[in-house]
Amino acid sequence: MSETPVSSPKAEPAPVQPGFWPSDLSEAAVMSASRDYAQVQIAANGDIYWVEFRPEEGGRCCLCRTKASAQGVIESLTPDNFSVQSRVHEYGGLSWGHLGDALVFVNAADQQLYLQDLQAGSQPRQLTHQSQSRFIEPLWDNYRQQIIAVEERHCESGVLNRLVAISRCGEIEVLAEGADFYASPALSPDGRSLAYISWYHPHQPWNATHLNLLRFEDCGRVLCDIVLAGDDREEALSQPRFDTNGLLHVMTDREGWWNLYRWQSGTLVPVLTDCADMISAPWQSGLSHYGFSDAGVVSITHQHETGLLCLDGRPLDAEYTCFRSLAVHDDFAVAVVAAPDRLPGIARIDLMQGGFQLICGGEQPLANQDCSKPQALSFGAGDQRCYGYLYAPANKVIQPQPHELFPLVIFLHGGPTAASYPILNMKLQYWTQRGFAVLDLNYRGSSNYGRAYRQQLHQRWGQLETEDISQALSVLIADHRIDPKAVFIRGNSSGGYTALNALCALDCFAAGASLYGVTDPLLLNQGTHKFESRYLHWLIGHPEQDAARYERFAPLNKVAQISAPVIFFQGEQDRVVLADQTRAMVSALQQRGVPVEAHYFADEAHGFRRAENMIEVLQKELAFYQCQIRPSAVGRRC
Repeated sequence: MSETPVSSPKAEPAPVQPGFWPSDLSEAAVMSASRDYAQVQIAANGDIYWVEFRPEEGGRCCLCRTKASAQGVIESLTPDNFSVQSRVHEYGGLSWGHLGDALVFVNAADQQLYLQDLQAGSQPRQLTHQSQSRFIEPLWDNYRQQIIAVEERHCESGVLNRLVAISRCGEIEVLAEGADFYASPALSPDGRSLAYISWYHPHQPWNATHLNLLRFEDCGRVLCDIVLAGDDREEALSQPRFDTNGLLHVMTDREGWWNLYRWQSGTLVPVLTDCADMISAPWQSGLSHYGFSDAGVVSITHQHETGLLCLDGRPLDAEYTCFRSLAVHDDFAVAVVAAPDRLPGIARIDLMQGGFQLICGGEQPLANQDCSKPQALSFGAGDQRCYGYLYAPANKVIQPQPHELFPLVIFLHGGPTAASYPILNMKLQYWTQRGFAVLDLNYRGSSNYGRAYRQQLHQRWGQLETEDISQALSVLIADHRIDPKAVFIRGNSSGGYTALNALCALDCFAAGASLYGVTDPLLLNQGTHKFESRYLHWLIGHPEQDAARYERFAPLNKVAQISAPVIFFQGEQDRVVLADQTRAMVSALQQRGVPVEAHYFADEAHGFRRAENMIEVLQKELAFYQCQIRPSAVGRRC
């Protein structure tokens, strides 16, 4: 009698160590999803224009349009040998304007203004020939047939910023000068008044600014230029606008939040107020977060859990969580929109009937099981409270083991007065796909949490963020959300500085990464550009009177406290954080025997723009971290 063979049970696949999960989300796929949109404007005839950032074209910025008469058809207007990008303040901003019968834009290569006919494929004509000057925020003055813009002139005596008028022949006339900085020119409907923002060292535009009003005579000459608000108190005024009735509005944080006010009877009166910021810190010029429509005031509100688009203060029903670059026309609005599962896109919003119509972008590149969604968290309490978004590992082909702990990567934004948002970031998803958790931290000093939160960083830069990182890690470790032996920290620009300071102060990191991060704030103070040349006075103190504080918070002076491996990425053309800063830090760590890698890019400045370089950064940073979490590696504890 034969026996029936007993089949052997199928072997379960061996578990894959977090940090090494296989993923179809390649570095190239991440970069292909890095296209972004900004500088939205609507022409008088309803045509919609915007600027696209295209990393696959070497970081080129291209003006695009969809006509009201041909919705769904998108035209690229900028010829291949041009890029629409201003470098005023080094961070740029609004780089083009609509003239009615033509376009004017700033060309990235020479920073000059160019005129271009409206038809696609037309060749631009150079308007200005000021090799020492850069321009930004070009605004068409139809009454005097001139372009109003901010000029930043670089000469032997220094950098001069001023408000100018430019004729169609390229002749320049000064409208306002004397302040250290100018931004946000806005014309009244009758053309007789020009509102703008100005400020002086050592302030930044998110600390203390002035609201100015310039009046023209009938002949076009400047009649007077007066300060309306901001001269007797520290408040940050921003984004002046005239409504269709000629009433001047402005955002101010005088009551603790950036809310909307109107200039009326010689004073500012509240129009829309909330315990939430309605604009973000103006690192770039020409940001737009509100406007006037037939239906009412359209505005953006930033909240920790989600962003809102509002009509007369009432939130519109939307599946998006972040809105920026808002333009309003008659009964509709257009904005850059984003969400936790969608890439940024341009959407048209019907303000009368409701509804969002995507014009471009807004793709959903990840399956639901592959997309890690942000969990809004807060850490600490009272004045010590900070905020962040935790992203758990997500990969549809991997089933995590019970009670498995995951390596953590802490993301630190730049600025430091910038912010992170709960939206789809493919660079972040690159890590969660591979089994890392990610904490995107809005440490104290970040935007979108009110003036008091932003101002906490005053003379505490390098200390406050480290405290926030420490308390966030304590909570995550105590809650068994992460592997305490595999914590990594990374940051770009000022975020790199914070990462390096945290590596000095906290003995709990397996490794860290600095992307063009500050290593010596005193050197930064001596060599940086005008926009930030006094910023460190506010962040740290006077470089001579508070020299000890500069020394105490310079990572370069504390290399003896760093034992975790560090990887550096630096652009050779960087004029904000000079490459020599990074070289000095790398050399000091090497002399101490700390494992260190450094990668320099000859064709990058402050903030990497070329796809091939960003791909290399992802590859090398991942490999660097993986070397620290192999089973044989010895972890360190907080």
